[in-house]
Amino acid sequence: MTDSDWSGSVTAFNYYNYTSRNVDITWSYFYDGRTFTGTDCARPGESFYYVPLSVTRVKWRTGAC
Repeated sequence: MTDSDWSGSVTAFNYYNYTSRNVDITWSYFYDGRTFTGTDCARPGESFYYVPLSVTRVKWRTGAC
């Protein structure tokens, strides 16, 4: 859990935005010998990802998703 910009690597199954702010979540996912990456915006109260993947960055977004 973080309340500020963060980078690193944490692997989990579900990610939740319990804050009142929009946040960009950068992730990577390894499957079938390939690595997939992306960034998604999570609105307040949203949950994301229902597969085990690694979040590598969380950055607060000043605008809308």
